[in-house]
Amino acid sequence: MSRNYDLSDPTDLEVLKSDFEMYSADEWQAMIDYTLEDGHKKLLSYDERGVLMQARKKALYNSHPSSKQMVWALQVADKIEAHQKGEKGA
Repeated sequence: MSRNYDLSDPTDLEVLKSDFEMYSADEWQAMIDYTLEDGHKKLLSYDERGVLMQARKKALYNSHPSSKQMVWALQVADKIEAHQKGEKGA
């Protein structure tokens, strides 16, 4: 799912928060675990995995990272979901 947010638009910021809250801490952890499995370790960079860990931590405490971090975490989530769909489709 392609996500484009205008971070200067209050409406887009609310949509961004809503999209971020769609994922629970367990779902963020499942993505982290997926990227640590053999064969998937090179899917993400160290920094991308770090943003997933930050997203999981924020989800645990019902808070929000910065807008840019939320956008980045959602982009990484999209990348993982696309990789998972590609594997299942193959």
